[in-house]
Amino acid sequence: MPVRPIFVNIFSKKVPFAEKYYFLLRLGVLGCFVGHGFWGLTQKTGWLPFYDVFFIPHDIAFFTMTIVGAVDIAIGLLGFLYPTFAVLVWATVWTLFTAMLRPAANMGVSEFFERGGNYGVPIAFLALYLWQSKIPRWKDLLDEPKFISEENLKRQYFILKLSLGFLLMGHGGFGLFLKKEMLISHFASVGIHMGTAGLQGLGLFEILLGMAIIVRPTISLLGFILIWKIFSESLYVTSGRWIDIFETIERFGDYVIPIMLILVIKQLRNANFLKIKKDISQIKRPKLSEDLNPYSKESFLRAD
Repeated sequence: MPVRPIFVNIFSKKVPFAEKYYFLLRLGVLGCFVGHGFWGLTQKTGWLPFYDVFFIPHDIAFFTMTIVGAVDIAIGLLGFLYPTFAVLVWATVWTLFTAMLRPAANMGVSEFFERGGNYGVPIAFLALYLWQSKIPRWKDLLDEPKFISEENLKRQYFILKLSLGFLLMGHGGFGLFLKKEMLISHFASVGIHMGTAGLQGLGLFEILLGMAIIVRPTISLLGFILIWKIFSESLYVTSGRWIDIFETIERFGDYVIPIMLILVIKQLRNANFLKIKKDISQIKRPKLSEDLNPYSKESFLRAD
């Protein structure tokens, strides 16, 4: 069973766009599912409210958490090394389901939107292949596309900017609406002390940032968001235990989506440039009539 490459230099100009993009999609799935699966293996008590939604006893819940965690990690590895259509469908349905469980467990609707990086990546992954002339079968390997059409790029652009906008506005809702004390402790761990008012102000800023991304994402803005997300999600580690790094890993979609959007925007710009260049080259220059050409032989004869 041939596996996909485990490393691609996304900064190299020699590497084709499709190869970089395909690698980032696989990496986003890997990080999300391995990070989430780890918490299942450790039987995280924070998952119990999700089981309460279905009235599942806690002893059964703890037992099934280990199974869920193992399956998550397996899906993450398969999605990275051998992404089949069935694996990506499962990844999409599961990330949407777990995101919807949070508001169902009375955690607030912001929790659903904040998980945009989790479900946005597998949705974008599937979208690369769903609009082909032939829909893949369940066992089909979703291999690296040899070519991504302009129409498909525009579809990716829409999915990615919506996912990034969702996760930013959702995280902003943690501060503005939910006033999560966890965020205050996160920033305090690196010497940034803020009260509730400061937290709400930061939340409003993130919501506006998310809205700006949905309306018009620019490369400079995406670069800022990439740095911001890596910094803010790394605060799980500085404010807690070393194993909290899996919270940071689980949000890998938050980091790859801005990079993918930058690549897509550049690719679309390049496609538009080539289209304009082609159109210009096809313009036929009108031949100058000899009657109107003052330098023709006939014109000199007439002048005499």
